[in-house]
Amino acid sequence: MNYYIVTFDRQLNVAYKPFHEAFVGHPNIKRWWHYIKSSYLIGTDLSANELSDHFTSTAKRLNMKTTHLVVGIDLTKRQGMLPKDAWEWFKKNVSGR
Repeated sequence: MNYYIVTFDRQLNVAYKPFHEAFVGHPNIKRWWHYIKSSYLIGTDLSANELSDHFTSTAKRLNMKTTHLVVGIDLTKRQGMLPKDAWEWFKKNVSGR
């Protein structure tokens, strides 16, 4: 499984629940993390291009901006200030449990 960070321009006064449900609801998105409002960590077998296309089509369907960036990441190389639940997600996904 590949991991990507998907970051985007989050707009004020836009309801993101429909986008969130449609985006992470893709059958090939196996794992996801969304502790930072304008970013997702995605575990998937999709390529970066396919994930980007999915983001774009989901955003367009919901009349949202399509500006975003998809970058492949290594979950073992991380640091920051996050809630305990976020670090638990990393621990679980790095170990593959």
